[in-house]
Amino acid sequence: MSAGYAITTYKIQLNYKHLDWFKQTQCLFDAVLAFYYELLEKQPKALSLSNQNLLRHLELQTIKQRDGTPPETPLPFEKIPLYFRRAAINAAISMYRSYVGKLKAWQEGPIKSGKPSPPKCLHMSMLYYKGMYKDFDEKSILLKLYTGKAWAWVKHRYTGRPFPENAELMSPTIVIKKKKVMLHIPVKEIVEDSRTAKERVKQNEKFVAVALTGSDNLAVCTTIEADGRATAPYFIKGGKELAHRRKLLLGYTKRGIAGDNTPRLMAQPVGNAALSVPQEHRPNAKYYDKITRLTDHYAHEVSRKIVDYALKQGAKLIVLPELKESFDQAKKPYLGKTPYDFIGRRIARYVQYKAWQQGLVAMTSKPYYASTRCFHCNAPIARHNTEYQNPSPNFYGGKNFVCKDGHRGSTALNSARNLGKGFYARFYAGAA
Repeated sequence: MSAGYAITTYKIQLNYKHLDWFKQTQCLFDAVLAFYYELLEKQPKALSLSNQNLLRHLELQTIKQRDGTPPETPLPFEKIPLYFRRAAINAAISMYRSYVGKLKAWQEGPIKSGKPSPPKCLHMSMLYYKGMYKDFDEKSILLKLYTGKAWAWVKHRYTGRPFPENAELMSPTIVIKKKKVMLHIPVKEIVEDSRTAKERVKQNEKFVAVALTGSDNLAVCTTIEADGRATAPYFIKGGKELAHRRKLLLGYTKRGIAGDNTPRLMAQPVGNAALSVPQEHRPNAKYYDKITRLTDHYAHEVSRKIVDYALKQGAKLIVLPELKESFDQAKKPYLGKTPYDFIGRRIARYVQYKAWQQGLVAMTSKPYYASTRCFHCNAPIARHNTEYQNPSPNFYGGKNFVCKDGHRGSTALNSARNLGKGFYARFYAGAA
């Protein structure tokens, strides 16, 4: 069994004394980036070179040679560290390749509208190679910063979750967010089982099917055994709590930009209506940021529980519903809400990388009739919430279902079982 690897970005917060030193270093980085970006614009044919050869090509044009030969276009900055300069060159190459790629796709595409424009702001967070940091331990890191006059090594303590054992810490990126200075560190971990999904299907491994809903049960899981049986249902709750906390935050937005004394009836959009307004123009934007962070928290929590459940069941595959439709084009009413309401897409995205870290493979499958047919007899189902409510096939919010043959139960669990049943029929039964 071949081994692979997984890379996860850890975000930790630095404790600093000189915020202006970080800003000075970032300004210098952007200036060097802009210099090399403009140099690349003058020679677009150089993009045919690989990134490593292109970096060397740009260095030869801007740096004095060992034999003293002056460069064609000298770098207009003094005492730029080697690895700081190379990080800026790589950032400029990445930014210019991205723009050229978008422009080429537009020129070759059938629709000639919306021509991509060059980047207006030549800015990218600073990537620190090993020559720019050292003494990276469990509590602190030594960073090389530009003070405005000279370069200095400064020790910084940091706070954040601990790094996993036997993991490789790669080059960090310094991200400045207002008064916060974050260190984004890619962490490389070895994955013992790197088999593909096709190989696991051929070996008849059991898998977990997951249904994602907008009710109190944010996710419902079931294990599909090697013989096709659906066993061990698992309900992950939290939808009501999430909806309540988001409702409180949306209520704060109704106060508007004038504070607590603002009349409740306002001419400007509030609540869910304000989500259509660009983020920088929203009243009380901090509360919408809190909603995003809250949604992320629950998405991470639910995705972790899904992966832990799969590990407990001994499954090697996780099958999720395919949710590629945009929110405007979604066919189901509960999928047609804003990203602040339905978090299924985030859960599915987080499950994929969390599963790979544990040696599992998460993939998507189209949920053909998963929510409209009975798992047991394949008959159309009708939904209802309580036993006193008349079941209806068009009631998408129903938590329970009943079919004409008398089968009844949870709608979400029925969808998870149908998703697993369809995946098994298409891949497992066909391979057997």
